Amino acid sequence: MQPENTPQNDAQTGAQPVRRDLNDPKATFEDLPFTPVLTEKQSKRANQTFKGMVLSIGFTVAVLIPLLLLNPGTKEENFQHAVDLQKVASDASGIAEFEVFAPQVSGEDYANFARWKSNQVQDISYWEFGLVMSETNFVYVRQTADANPTWIALVTDNAAPTDERIVDGSKWEVRVKDETTYMISEREESTLIVSSDTGEEEIMAIVQAAEAQIS
Repeated sequence: MQPENTPQNDAQTGAQPVRRDLNDPKATFEDLPFTPVLTEKQSKRANQTFKGMVLSIGFTVAVLIPLLLLNPGTKEENFQHAVDLQKVASDASGIAEFEVFAPQVSGEDYANFARWKSNQVQDISYWEFGLVMSETNFVYVRQTADANPTWIALVTDNAAPTDERIVDGSKWEVRVKDETTYMISEREESTLIVSSDTGEEEIMAIVQAAEAQIS
C-alpha cells in the first residue's frame, strides 16, 4: 500500500530550515543568506596564517619545556638560595689582608650570598655577604682594609651621619638614608659596614657578633 500524498505531507517535504537572525548569538554560517566563498588568494592567506600560528605555538612549547625541566620545584627551600657562609669566608681569608667577619647563623636565619669582590668601587676590594633573618628581614655586611671617605659615601648611598654609639667599647657611626640604617666601625685591620632597611634589632645582633669575633 503506497502512502497517501496529502497537502500536509507535501508541505513537510518541501519545508526549508528556518534561518536564525544574524543578531542571534547562536547564529552560524548556515544562517547567512548566502554561502561565503574564499578566493584562491584569501584561501592561501588563511592557510599561511594557520600554519604560522601552529609553528609559533610549537616554538613556544619547545622553549618552555627545557625551562620547566631546569626548574622543577616550587618548594620554599628552592627560593632560599642558602650558601655556606663559613666555607666562603674561609676561602676569602686566603685573599683578604684582614680577619674576615662571618657570624654563625642558626635556626631559620641564613646567608643568601657571600663573596669577595676585587677592585670594585674606587678600585677597592672587599668582602660582603647578606643575611636573611626572621624570614623577612635582611642585613647587608661589607668589610675592607682599604676604606676611604669616598668609598664609604658611595657604599652608604651618601647617607648622612646621625648618631654615634659605643658597643662593647667600640665606636660605631650611624648613618641613615631613607629607610636604610648603616652602622660603620673602624677596626684595627679593617672597616666594617652593617646595614639594613628592615629593622635595627637585626643590625644590632650582627654588630654584637662582630664585636665578639673581630678586633
